[in-house]
This record gives sequence, structure tokens and C-alpha cells, in this order.
Amino acid sequence: MMNASSITSGNTVLNALAKGVCPICSLVRAFQNELIEHLHPDDATAVCNYHAWAIAASAPAHSVAEIFLAMLRGVGREKSSNEQGCGLCSSIREHEVARLRELATEMCRTRFAQWLEQHGTLCHFHAASLQSMVPEEYARIITRVIRNNQQQLEALLASFAAKARSGEHAGGGVLGRAAEFLVAQRGLTR
Repeated sequence: MMNASSITSGNTVLNALAKGVCPICSLVRAFQNELIEHLHPDDATAVCNYHAWAIAASAPAHSVAEIFLAMLRGVGREKSSNEQGCGLCSSIREHEVARLRELATEMCRTRFAQWLEQHGTLCHFHAASLQSMVPEEYARIITRVIRNNQQQLEALLASFAAKARSGEHAGGGVLGRAAEFLVAQRGLTR
């Protein structure tokens, strides 16, 4: 499988925080997209349903055809994808854990923890993972970040719901923000 460091140079948790979304989701999604974009036929021996379809939807078409040809030629020689596990999912999980560790390290800097508490955004899934990696005092900060994110979303959703009942649908992006908060960004496998 492709080396994660060759893809992720310059993509740090600190850079991702500026986007106003869960930085782990953002980095994992970018990694997943680049992994699929730079996939070599030898790298895709076993893939899950999600990643097979993601590969099929990627470009250029001649590369996708070569990847699938390599996979077809390997059918029967190795364990099935279900038994072997998806190589892309494994690489993505490793990247996700590395980014969570990076964020946990940054959390232990007081100024960073204070900034995150006041301005940070985390999805519920990655916040729970992060809480298990940091000392209790920082886990409490993450709980406050989640509570703040949740309260903001509740207010935005209540306002949007009231407007939508009267036929106004502007501001529907809050629905995507709520989905991300609850289960992580769209297109990330779990």
C-alpha cells in the first residue's frame, strides 16, 4: 500500500483546524482521496465495496481499468477481500490514528487547548477517540468543545427547521454540518 508520508506532507492538524470542520475528518478525507487518485494496480489487491466503487468513479479511466484488470487477474490467488480486509481501509485507519495522536500532542499545549475550547470543531466520533488519548484535564476540554459544537448546531437546526416549515430552505448546509458532527464527514468508511 502507498506510503502515507508521500501523500500527507504539509497537511497538518494545525492547518486543518483553520477550515472550521473536524480537522481529523478533513485530513482523513483528503488522504483517502489522494490515496485513490494515486493508486497503482499492485496496491489494490483487496478492497471493500465502498472503495471499489470509489475507484470506479475516479479518473483517469485507463488507470481505473488497469487497477481492475490487476484485481481480476488476482481473483482466486489470494483470500477474498472480505477475508483479507481492504488495504485502503487499513491505510486510512493508520493515517487517522496518526492524526489523532498529532492532535493529542497539540492538546497538551495550554494555549492550543484554550484555543480549541473556544474556537475548535470536532465531530463526535473523533472527539470520543481523542478523549481516550489525552489526560483527563484535556478530555474535559474536549467534552466542552463537543458541548459547544452541539449547542451551536441545535440552535442553527432549530432556526432552519422553523424557516423550512414556512417554505424557506436557505441555510440547508447546517444539515450537512449536523451529519458530520454526528457521524463524521461524508464518504469516510467506518
